[in-house]
Amino acid sequence: MMPTLRTIATAAAVILFSSAPLLADDAQPTAHEVETFVTRMTAHVAAVGTDKAFADFSDQKGPWVKGELYGFCHTLEGISVAHGGNPALLGKNVLGFKDPDGVLINVLVVDKAKGDGKGWVEYKWPNPITKKVAPKRVYVEKVAEKFVCGSGYYVQ
Repeated sequence: MMPTLRTIATAAAVILFSSAPLLADDAQPTAHEVETFVTRMTAHVAAVGTDKAFADFSDQKGPWVKGELYGFCHTLEGISVAHGGNPALLGKNVLGFKDPDGVLINVLVVDKAKGDGKGWVEYKWPNPITKKVAPKRVYVEKVAEKFVCGSGYYVQ
């Protein structure tokens, strides 16, 4: 059976994006790097399946975690299925998480995926590097019609 164009394109994207480094050590990611990272995440899911990809994204010693750049994925019902920043969240419903201003951050994330399929959301969150609450921009994409995956950066 001949591979489909989508399969070939996905494999090419995985190879292309996997060959580029995520970030220099301790560098703050840019908006472009975050979008590229999330695109790599969605390509990885397509290439290896959700179970393997979500385990990879949650491995804090793996290539999907670099300083403050890490990936997360939730079901569209708000259950955490991958989290490179805090694997203890796996299996938990995260829709009730609020930022210091009372914004339901994961409701924003899920609604963006359900509504637009992908895009940016903003809220305030503790920076794991500086330990201070800071504005955070998160880019998310709907994945496999059942999940939302994303990553973000802190606004300096």
